[in-house]
Formats: sequence, structure tokens, C-alpha cells
Amino acid sequence: MVCWSGRRVSLPVRLPDRSERKVVSPYRFVQYYNVCTYGYTTAFWDWNRWERELDWMALHGINMPLAMEGQEAIWQRVWKSFGITQAELDRYFTGPAYLPWHRMGNIDYYEGPLPQGWIDQKCTLQKKIMDRMRELGMCPVVPAFAGSVPEAFKRIHPQARLFTELWSSEMPRQSKSLILHPGETDLYCEIGERFILEYRKEFGPAHYYLADTFNEMSVPVGPQPEQDLARFASTVYRSIQAGDPDGVWVMQGWLFRNDPNFWNNRAIAAFLSSVPNERMVILDYSNDFNASQKDADPTSHNEWKDHESFFGKQWINGMIHTFGGNNNVKGNLALITSQPAVVLASPKRKNLVGWGMDPEGTENNEVVYELMTDIGWSEQKIDLDDWIPAYCRARYGDCPSAIAEAWRLLRASAYSWHSTWNTRHAWQSRPSLEPQSVGVDTTPEFHQAVERFVESGGSLQSNVLYRNDLIELVTQSIGGRVDEQLIKACRAHKAQLGELRDKCAKRALDMLLRVDALMNQRPDRRLETWISAAQNWAVGDDDKSYYDRDCRRLITYWGWPELNDYGSRVWSGLIRDYYVGRWRVFFEALQARRHPSLEIWEEGWLLSPYVASTPLLVSDLLAEARSMLAECQRWDSKDSMTSSVLLGPFS
Repeated sequence: MVCWSGRRVSLPVRLPDRSERKVVSPYRFVQYYNVCTYGYTTAFWDWNRWERELDWMALHGINMPLAMEGQEAIWQRVWKSFGITQAELDRYFTGPAYLPWHRMGNIDYYEGPLPQGWIDQKCTLQKKIMDRMRELGMCPVVPAFAGSVPEAFKRIHPQARLFTELWSSEMPRQSKSLILHPGETDLYCEIGERFILEYRKEFGPAHYYLADTFNEMSVPVGPQPEQDLARFASTVYRSIQAGDPDGVWVMQGWLFRNDPNFWNNRAIAAFLSSVPNERMVILDYSNDFNASQKDADPTSHNEWKDHESFFGKQWINGMIHTFGGNNNVKGNLALITSQPAVVLASPKRKNLVGWGMDPEGTENNEVVYELMTDIGWSEQKIDLDDWIPAYCRARYGDCPSAIAEAWRLLRASAYSWHSTWNTRHAWQSRPSLEPQSVGVDTTPEFHQAVERFVESGGSLQSNVLYRNDLIELVTQSIGGRVDEQLIKACRAHKAQLGELRDKCAKRALDMLLRVDALMNQRPDRRLETWISAAQNWAVGDDDKSYYDRDCRRLITYWGWPELNDYGSRVWSGLIRDYYVGRWRVFFEALQARRHPSLEIWEEGWLLSPYVASTPLLVSDLLAEARSMLAECQRWDSKDSMTSSVLLGPFS
């Protein structure tokens, strides 16, 4: 097994003789990445990290990745060719972590200006990425013009129809985007042509072009909306054709789900009608969204089914799995094994051409992606009763009875979880007197699974992938107990039981420091790793502080209250220095009977250079995991008298 967090490769001296067997994927494309992955995960990757990822893609059969790096260098040239100055572009591009939403036309300038060193270095990186993708036989999906223009475009073309988009009512108004109306066909095509010609000159040939028009935006239709929608799509398609007559328009289908009141079947059919079927691919990437293992029909929540398989357009059946790059333990293994086979067998699938994996963030829940990539090679449903033991043997080198039982319980709990929306523990959310966990499984079945998993440590603890899984599973189990203590502390405060409040709060925050130390055993789960990767793009010391702030903001406050903690992570450093620090400020304010100034504390943390505090020491991982679980069980027995009063039903 070769995965993001490590590898286990145990080969004999001589490979056994085997008869030749050819395996053919039922799909033309196995597609990978969401546009947002280029913020939540890959934003600060260097070539070293990209080489490993491209190898991972090839080993897992992926042949259609999104390739979004380096485009700002091309846009810079294009906009300057229209007469827009560098000073004006400095008020257009966002900071590095926020570029995915800038590229989709959702925000401008936020955390800008974008350093020139970043633009130049990313251009060099994209050349390497594109060359390697082609060497590996992949069909990269590259960017095209989707309507976003700089504010200064009004100066160059004062008569052009433009509309302003405020993605959220809470976002800073200076970050609102400006969109060229798709009715401006000639101008739209001119921009699209210049971009694609310049892009191909820099990075070489491409065939598939991503243009996400109206992603989470209002659509500026007039009294004849269907005619407008057909004309709008025709304009985008023609802008791609102007630069590459053989180009195929690729589009994420998320906009249809995001605003179903506008995007009904009449609107979708009109929008798609003006593009030839073989010149468009829809990434229908959220077919696991809110789907439950208990659904009798695994396609009951599917966009393609509701929208007539996109009226003959080529489309890719995909799953999103995670939003915001949250790395809580979650997934729906039964759905992953069954839904693709049902779709393949459906006479209503029409022009299905691929299978897609489209998480907003990767490097989490590796079992989900091993299964997703395996299903890309199968027309039939995969039998998890066979697959899971084989997975365990490949991953850990063995599948003892306790591991088998642990995975049976995980399949019944966290890995049958129906919610793929943004997930986080209560302790990862901004403190309040009503702390709530969002979509994280801490049910009795999950706790039992963790106990069984820990039992296997004696024989498997030397295996790095077992240790990685142990850390994540124990952390989530303990995290649920921490949430319970936070709830008890807040309810005790409401009941004016200050001593009990302080006891429960201390338990929770002390245990979180131990959780942090456990997670610190994994370099890929450290805040310092994320910051270091960001600062490696810096040209000077001033750049370093800029990248430090930019990368931390995305995974904490994001940008405005609506998205606060959307990109939360269970990472060492972030736990002890941000989540614990924030809860400490909250409880200190309760003790002093004053309002906690959490927004001021958060902004102060972001604006100050990050200096990591020292984590607790863990000398024996397995012993510490057992000790932490035992400590939480003692809480349960000690609190039996107060739990029914202060905790009550907990989910």
C-alpha cells in the first residue's frame, strides 16, 4: 500500500509466477480533484510533494486530474495586454490560499496583493506538473475564462456590461468580484482566446478546459431566462473554441445543486442546449452528499438522476466526501461500493464517461480513497466483507481478529456516516454556551471500534500505517468525550455551579493537550508543517510573515463569520495554540463574569507571527492511547450522578 501518510511495501525476493490478466476500467476517465483542493490541501505544495502525488495518481489509475497551478502568470499577461496596470492587478488577485475562489469569480483581492515571487514560481511548477501528467498518460483539465475581470476593466471598456457579485453578505465589500456579462460575446471570446493561446504557449497543448460560470452566484437573466441561459453557455463555449478549436468545456455541476430553485430542469436544459454533447463534460461530483447507508436506492440523492443525465452531455459520476479539508474520521463505504455499479447498469445513465473523486481537501480517511480508486476499475459492486480484510493485510501486514472486529464496527459507525457536509468537534468551533459537534461520529459503536483497534497494538504497533490510524481513531473518540465535558461545563455555568464548571473545563482542556501530543507524532498532522510549506514560497522575511498569516487564516477564521472554522483541522499545534487557547479565553471570561472577546483574540492570533508552544511528550504511543481512553472512562463513572442533569441527550 502506497498512500499519503506512508507506505507498506513488502516484496519477496522473487515475484511469483502468474498468468497474464488484463483489467480494463469501465470508464474512459477517472477524474480527481475539486477546484477547492487547490486551497485546502495543495496550496503550498512544492515539486517534491507534487511528484509523490502524481505517482499516487498513476498507481491508483487516475487519468483526468484538474491542473490549476500557474494560471495567475498567464492572467497577468492577458490583463496587461488589455492595458491594465500591475498596480491595478495588485487589487485584483487574492492571497495564495484563496485563489480557488478568486478563479471561480467568488472573491477578489482578499489577503492580496499576491506576491510576484509566488506568481513566477507557480508558473515554473505548473510546467513540471503538466509535463509529468502527460508522461503518465493523463488528460489534465486546465483553466479557461469564466467571466471574472479586474475592477480596472471598466476603465478599458466603459461600455461593457458588467455585474457585481457579493458572494456572501458578510464578506468585505472590497473583496466583491466583477463579472463580465456573458451577453458580451465578442469581448468574452476575445479574453478567452487570448488566455488559452498564451496558456498553451507557456504550458503546452491541452484538450479539456474548466470554466465554472455562476458558481454559487446569481445569474443575470432577463425576462426570457431560457434564451439568456442558452446564449450564456454558447458564449463560454465559443470563448474556449476561439483559443482551441478542439477544446472541450469541463464544468463542475455543483451550481445546479447549490441553487435548485433557479436551476430546475428547464433552466439546465436551456443552458446546456447550445453546446455540442461531445464538447462538454459535467463533473457531477456530489452524489454522496447527504446520502445514507440506509437508502434503499443508492442513487436517490443523485443530481444526474434528477436532471435527465444532463440532457445528453458527457458527465462524470463523482463523490465529494469532505468539505473544507476537515480530517475527521468519516465516509460512507457501503455507498461507494454500490452507487457506481447501479449507475453503470442504469439505462438512464446516457453519456456517462467517468468516475470522479472530488474532495475539497485530501490527505485524510485513506480507506475512502483506496476504495474509491478501486471502484474505478470495477463494473460490479465491491464486497466489503472481502475487501476490508484485504485492505487491512495490505495496510498493516495482518488482519488479526481484533482489527477485523474494529473495522466491522467502523463500517457500522464512522464509515457509514451519511453527512459529508462540513464536520468538526465542538472543541473545534468558536466557543459558546451551546457547544455543538457537527457531523462527527462519536457513537458507542465508534468508541467500541477504537477499543478493539487499540487491542491489536501489541502485534502491529511497529507498522507506521497502524500507528497513523490509531492516532486518528483515538483522537476522535477522545474528542467526543472532550465535547461532553465542554457541554457539562457550559450547563454548569448556566446552573451557577462554578466549581463544577471549572472542573469540567479543566478536564476538557487538559485532555486536548494530550490529544495534541498524540497528533504531534504525525508530521503530516502538524500546523508547523503547513506553515513551513507556505513560508518556503517566501522571497524575503516580509513574505514569510505574509504567508504565515495567509495559510493560518484559511483554516481558522477563513474571512467572515459565516465561514469561521469551515476549514478546521485536527492538527497538533492548532489544537493546543488555537482551539485550547480560544476555549481558555472563553472560560476565563465566564469566571470573571464578562463577555469573552473571541473575535479580538482570533484576529490577534492571526496577526501575530506564529510561535509554536512546546507539545507534551509522548514516550509510548500505545500506552498513552490506552491511558487516555481509561481516563475518559473514569470520567463517565465519576459523573454518573451529574450526567443526566447536565448532559442529557448528546449527539
